[in-house]
Amino acid sequence: MTEQETKSPTIYYGWWIVVTAAVGMSTGPGQFAFGALGLFMIPLGEEFGWSRTEVSLALTCFTVALAISIPFIGKLVDQHGSRKVLLPSFIVFSVLLALIPILANRLWILFLLFALIGSLGAGANALPYLRTISAWFDRRRGLALGIAMGGSGMGYVYVPPAVQYMIDTHGWRSAYFMLAAVTLLVAVPLVYFVLQEAPSRKDTEGVDELRQKTIAGQSVSRTPLLQLLKRPLLWRLLVIFCLLSFTLYGVLSHLVPMLRDRGMSPGSAALVQSTLGMALVASRVIIGFIMDRIFAPYVAVVCFLLSAVGVCMLAAGAIGPLAFFAVVLIGISMGAEIDMLAFLTGRYFGVENFGQVYGILFTSFLIGTSVGPVAYGMAYESLGSYIWVLYVSIGLMLASAIITVRLPRYS
Repeated sequence: MTEQETKSPTIYYGWWIVVTAAVGMSTGPGQFAFGALGLFMIPLGEEFGWSRTEVSLALTCFTVALAISIPFIGKLVDQHGSRKVLLPSFIVFSVLLALIPILANRLWILFLLFALIGSLGAGANALPYLRTISAWFDRRRGLALGIAMGGSGMGYVYVPPAVQYMIDTHGWRSAYFMLAAVTLLVAVPLVYFVLQEAPSRKDTEGVDELRQKTIAGQSVSRTPLLQLLKRPLLWRLLVIFCLLSFTLYGVLSHLVPMLRDRGMSPGSAALVQSTLGMALVASRVIIGFIMDRIFAPYVAVVCFLLSAVGVCMLAAGAIGPLAFFAVVLIGISMGAEIDMLAFLTGRYFGVENFGQVYGILFTSFLIGTSVGPVAYGMAYESLGSYIWVLYVSIGLMLASAIITVRLPRYS
């Protein structure tokens, strides 16, 4: 045997980037701040007398601040790289999480802290990771993105039971301290020691991952922002992600209170939300694999229609096993949405424009995310139930599917 034949195969380092992104994204603001707040709604209301609409406004403060900040984060990532954005963002984010149980005894303080998380912690979101993965992968980019985004979905799996356990046994303040500790002790070391911006020629020897040859040191040209904004395709994508996020994250933020209103115990309701996270994780990996083989918008349409069925089931009053099945269907669409946003950004606009285009599209996603929870809270406060806002959400999901099926082929 020759030396080359006896040499043991090595794992392409891009897959370690994917693992790092998966773990890091599971600890991000979307999971630890936005996704977790629904579990704190009732404890905060019991201690301070705040309504669900009032607590939901903290999510609006978070998403508005994030929507304003994320385009600048995209530009910073394109110019300076992911690590230089992620590290300070995670440190600030962990500090702000720890300050919530210490300072947030008035609504305006809660709003301010969530706004600061949305702005100063914006760089701890998925954008830097996804741009880095797009630089490391081309042939199996959909799968790589799907696995990484599946990791972000893991945050929606382990956060509900962990937070609910801390609330039940040690009080809601201890739950926020736990989230802050995980962010600081897990995410920061991973980014510092493992994450690399882009592969070198040595990293790509013997592997066929980068058909576009986007390796470190190669010059790229970026499209000016104003020129990108003139493309109708960008605006169609903006509408799709805005409508979907209104529904999906409106449901997510009020899922536990909604199910508790129907008689489910706090633990069972938290388990339903955790099941949604598990469906999200599985769907992101599977959908990422399929998008490498089937035109991505067609995949998305099927997912959106299945999730519309899940929302229909919640509108019909699903509890118990039916509630679990409904959130599995909804989780499929949550898995498709962010996967689709990252995948289509790279395919339609190129890796060199990834940061700024993803930032723009993610802003539209955040607009829906900021309005959805408040709309659900207002519907509950004014009508005494969520049924009418669920019907509106079904219509928005169907509209998103119609727009998506008409997207053009990749250029």
